[in-house]
Amino acid sequence: MSRPMNHTATHASRLLRATLVAAVALLLLAEAWLGYQVHKLSDERLRLKSTYSFVNNVSFGLLSVDIWRDQVIDAASEKISSFRLTPEQEDDLRKQINAALHGMVDDAFADVNKKQKSLGGKLKKLAVKTIVDPKEVHAEVPGFTNKLMAELTKPSSYRRIANIADTLVAELGRKIYDSSAMGTKYLMDSIYRRYGAGERTAFERNILQKMEVVRENNWKYTYAMLGCAIAVLICLFIGRKKTNLQSVLTVLAVVAALVLLLTGVTTTLIEIDAMLQKLELHLVSKAVTFANQDLFFQSQSIIDVCWLLINSGRADSFIVGAMVLLFSVVFPLVKLVCIALSRSRKEWARSKTIYYFAFQSDKWDMSNVMVVAILMTFIGFNGIVDSTLSTLNFTDGSLSSATLNNTSIQPGYILFVGFVVFSYFLSAMFKKICEGDLKPNARTGEVDPDCISA
Repeated sequence: MSRPMNHTATHASRLLRATLVAAVALLLLAEAWLGYQVHKLSDERLRLKSTYSFVNNVSFGLLSVDIWRDQVIDAASEKISSFRLTPEQEDDLRKQINAALHGMVDDAFADVNKKQKSLGGKLKKLAVKTIVDPKEVHAEVPGFTNKLMAELTKPSSYRRIANIADTLVAELGRKIYDSSAMGTKYLMDSIYRRYGAGERTAFERNILQKMEVVRENNWKYTYAMLGCAIAVLICLFIGRKKTNLQSVLTVLAVVAALVLLLTGVTTTLIEIDAMLQKLELHLVSKAVTFANQDLFFQSQSIIDVCWLLINSGRADSFIVGAMVLLFSVVFPLVKLVCIALSRSRKEWARSKTIYYFAFQSDKWDMSNVMVVAILMTFIGFNGIVDSTLSTLNFTDGSLSSATLNNTSIQPGYILFVGFVVFSYFLSAMFKKICEGDLKPNARTGEVDPDCISA
């Protein structure tokens, strides 16, 4: 009767082993696919954000001669088209015209009353004195002034004055230009068309919508990837006492950790983004506005930072970059591989080198230090950007400015933290499982791989 019970127990044990292996394998596949999606979406977001920052760079906005020229001309044209004399201005103009006409009458009579040498001049002087009374002419001046004012204040006269002024302003605008304007316009139009837009407003709307969708999906995949890693640890914990399962589960768990590591170090970890959200200047009673002007944007992964330091051409930067790459990326990678090797074959488990890297080299693993260093770097950069931008936030009469700090942690950092935590639990779990089994022999220096399945 014991045989059927043993057979049933064996069958159940095999079913559990198969289920665990299948579950971990599926979780690993899911994690790898999610890692690919996170990497792809991070690259897509970087491309979109870089394009958006390029188009909205201050060089093409606040610091552009053509933009300022167009803004000033628009403000002047609007002011010209709406120009009307106020009652006070009409009174002043009436007085000036009246004085000018009186002056013209006086000048005319003074010219006639001068001593004439010719016969014609003497006859003209006699006729004017006989027929024309200066007082009567002066009395007619207010009437002429009223007629002139009526003509000047007619809507058609205002339109003619506006046309003349607009022509002069436009002529002045044509003399002020940026020699690279045509090339810039062609470049911007090609970017707009690439994103299905015909002008800047539509481009910004389209690209902002795409960036938001990419951002949401990227974080969803990131959290799902961490969930898969946690599920792998749970499966590993369940099968920790199954000696004949440990080799397979170890290799799968190590691969899961490697996926986290590789995705974390090649994906954007910090995004530094400083923006002039709005600058408003009231020019000739019109608000001249510059919005969403990009001041600075930078986004890098751990690998990108290492390569920048290594390729900087400076010895100190090269050393720093090489050390970060070695102790934060390469060393954790070697450690994981050694854990998998030590749990896979007896002859590998006997190696002092593999045993050392797998279970005794924690003091050389700087990935946890890197996590803290990146966090402190983020806090430092965020504080610097906030402090710098705060000096640009002001309102002073006709000029006001508002800035925006979009510096943020990105999925690469979260995944790298996930890898550090995952590898810590993985190493601690196997170290506890093999405690007393993978200790070096006092005489030979080799290890006794009793916990390794054949």
